[in-house]
This record gives sequence, structure tokens and C-alpha cells, in this order.
Amino acid sequence: MLVQPGGAPLTYTILVRGFAAAVALAGRTDRPDVRFDLTLTVTHPGPGFPDDIAAVMSYEDIVEDLRRLCAESNVSGAEYLADRAADLCLSHAKVRRVQVDVTIPAADSDASSAGASLTRGRPGLA
Repeated sequence: MLVQPGGAPLTYTILVRGFAAAVALAGRTDRPDVRFDLTLTVTHPGPGFPDDIAAVMSYEDIVEDLRRLCAESNVSGAEYLADRAADLCLSHAKVRRVQVDVTIPAADSDASSAGASLTRGRPGLA
């Protein structure tokens, strides 16, 4: 593992912006398209790493996790979705930190949307 000056592991950032999927929310008869924006800090595989998907973190793995999350029924809200998305991201060993923003459009087009944002890191890591 490569380290930066000071000993912190070398990382890179994966951005997932504007992922949206219909979600069955508790208390709503419609299935609004919920938006997810993720920023993942991921351990860098090192110099000269092979051109192999196994050597790097694939954003497609995260997108598949989000699709499964959005397929759940009777979802309680943005906080639940943000919490579960963070857990799913951190279940991948290469992910060190994740910021999750979730936005749920209002049922009424004249009302404001609701959302949640959280940042979580792997326990024991700075």
C-alpha cells in the first residue's frame, strides 16, 4: 500500500452523481425517483497497477448496491436510504470514507424536496 507523507494511505476519489431510481416510500402511493450523490474515498492500488477491474474499486459495484437498496419496499425515508447507502459502500474493503446525499422529491410539485446527508468512515481510520 502506498502512503502519503505523514503515513496516511494514498487514496483516490470516486464520484457517483445523479443516480436516481424509483423507491417505494412508506406513506406514499407514488414511487418517486430518489436521487443519490456519493463521494467515496478509496484506497489507491499503487503505482503501475494492472489494467484489471479487480485492482481498483468499481463504481458499478456501488451502483448495483444502490439498485438493490432502491428495490426495497416500504422505505422509511431519506435518512434510512443515506444510512443504508453508507453501510453498503463501506462493506467494500477498498472504501475508506463515504459521503452520501439523498434527495426525495415532494409528492406535491409545489412543495420542497426532502433529503439527508451524512459522512461516514471506516472505524479506526482517519
